Amino acid sequence: MLARSVPALFAVLGLGVATGSAHGEMRSVQLKKNLCKTTGGGKFVDIPGFPGEKIDRRLLPDIRWMKRNYSIFISDGYARYGHAAKGEHPIGLATDIVPHRNRGGTWGKIDRLAEKVEPRQNRPRLPWRWVGYNGDAGHGRGDHLHLSWSHSSNTTPGKPARWVLTRKCPKTPDGTGDSGGISTQRGSDPLAGIAAAVPERS
Repeated sequence: MLARSVPALFAVLGLGVATGSAHGEMRSVQLKKNLCKTTGGGKFVDIPGFPGEKIDRRLLPDIRWMKRNYSIFISDGYARYGHAAKGEHPIGLATDIVPHRNRGGTWGKIDRLAEKVEPRQNRPRLPWRWVGYNGDAGHGRGDHLHLSWSHSSNTTPGKPARWVLTRKCPKTPDGTGDSGGISTQRGSDPLAGIAAAVPERS
């Protein structure tokens, strides 16, 4: 009897389980070319092709894009420990990347990815919030490329963020997303309130 009441108690208190799931149905809005905001639907899932690694499922289209174009290998994704407690690894919105040697990966390709997402030091392009590579302690060519995605504030380790920005829209329950079909926000600035890059939180 008690065991069956635990999930209900967790639901009432708003507590998540280890795999986590953001409240509310997933809804994506394409803000502009190569920039999408997805609210709700967050959940930590396995990253296909990288056994043992998990990520917020809303990042999967971006990861597929990076695998296809830059032959990446993800050495770490969602992780509660071993990274900054207030960073993006504990909320499933960060990846540590090295070349996927078995798929033709090279540091040259990782260099090109790093330059694409952060053309100038400490000025990442949205949707990325922070990029750790050459010039950042503990990161760089021969070590790893760290990517953090921009997201809602007031996050809690072990729970998905309320919303996240991505390069590609994830598929939503109505079948839109990833390959397009998402309406563009109009009226007020859709990027208002999205924080600029802040110091390292890898």
